[in-house]
Amino acid sequence: MLDFLIHHTPLLYLTQSLWRDEVFSIFMAAKPISFFVKNLSFEPPFYYLILHYWMKLFGTSEIATRSLSLLAFSLAIIILIYWSEKLFNKHWLSWWLPLFFFLNPMLLYYAMEVRTYGWYTLFVILSLFAYHEKRWAFWVAATVLGFYTHTYFIIVPFAQTIHYLFTHKMIFSRGIRRAFADPMIRAGAVSLLGMLPWFVKIMIEATRLKSSWYFPVDGNLVTSVLGNLFTGYEGTPGGLWTFTKYLSLLFLGVSVLAWRKKGSRRLVGLLLTLIYLPLAAVIGISFIKPLYVNRYMIAVTVAQVILVAQAIRTIKNPWLQKAAGFAAIAFVVGFNVWYPNKHAKMDIRSIMMQINAMQGPNDVVMADNTLILFETMYYSRDRSRVYLYNPDNNPFPWYIGENIVDPSHIVNEYPPYPVRAFMVYTDGSFDIVFRAPLSDGLRPKAL
Repeated sequence: MLDFLIHHTPLLYLTQSLWRDEVFSIFMAAKPISFFVKNLSFEPPFYYLILHYWMKLFGTSEIATRSLSLLAFSLAIIILIYWSEKLFNKHWLSWWLPLFFFLNPMLLYYAMEVRTYGWYTLFVILSLFAYHEKRWAFWVAATVLGFYTHTYFIIVPFAQTIHYLFTHKMIFSRGIRRAFADPMIRAGAVSLLGMLPWFVKIMIEATRLKSSWYFPVDGNLVTSVLGNLFTGYEGTPGGLWTFTKYLSLLFLGVSVLAWRKKGSRRLVGLLLTLIYLPLAAVIGISFIKPLYVNRYMIAVTVAQVILVAQAIRTIKNPWLQKAAGFAAIAFVVGFNVWYPNKHAKMDIRSIMMQINAMQGPNDVVMADNTLILFETMYYSRDRSRVYLYNPDNNPFPWYIGENIVDPSHIVNEYPPYPVRAFMVYTDGSFDIVFRAPLSDGLRPKAL
């Protein structure tokens, strides 16, 4: 039973090997605060600041570091429980929505990564709640902290501002001065001032985007994007594209259904704006300059989850309403049982355990590619003896994390025998390599 829970439910996300970006978070947060504030490029520093002190208290193990993201996700659920009670009063949807939120495959997956996304999710919920309840000081705090957690959080205040201007069309009709008497406009101005320093940082770093890892979008992504964002699907396993296309069509229907209830159109309009406007903007730009990444748009997933509850609420027949709610919960539960081991991270931990057991006191470990370097370092018995093998002296990609790699740990040749190098490859395999003396000089050997 325990084996099933660990390998066939979202518990796998908490216990599996760390991947490259997670290790980057740990290594960066372990640096002095001044270091990561200075050396982070497009990633804001707030999450790394929290993780820095969290690791001082709880260590750097997989579960310890992932628990920080899980804490933020738990806080988001608590806020949503409070908000749901205000939205639905004593209706059963007041407990259904937090449960549906907790079980969402996309949100649950990133709630257990050593990355910013758990905190990103928390600040999305806080910002939406504060905006809906017109708690403007609270909204400023959530919005500014959200932006300093993840740069793509900007889509949230962007959508909220468009929604507010659309629902308050006469706000500027009496002049700019009177418009600034509006509490939302003042809150927006304060938020913009708070975010301005990092905007400047982004503009300075913008030239780096000439080289990046972003993948271009295509028509296949456009037609399946709503389903992808709800499930967290990014192409693995390969046969789900048709399914997520149909799921996207279903969400279009959910959007129409949710809009039917006049009494909740203010909230539904906000959710629709947050779903469709940023997607249209980011995907549209991505046809020219790739900017779209599933997880960066996690705010859209949050809006989707709340929109489903609003759509179910519009169903007048109470039995059909409950049937729809049950079907939605059954779907996410079933998906969370079927999907986790289909897109599990590579088990680099087991590979490094083998290497650590075989490695002699003078042997070293090498990664054949920057894409596997950080995981190799994290799981190595002695990180000071881990190197990047770079025979062509290629520049270290900035978007992988050049600032936390010591140049002395980048080498362009194998060590001379009897020192052996355990060469780790991106597919999870490894070789034992060295330079062996021969009559015609030195040449590498692989065992």
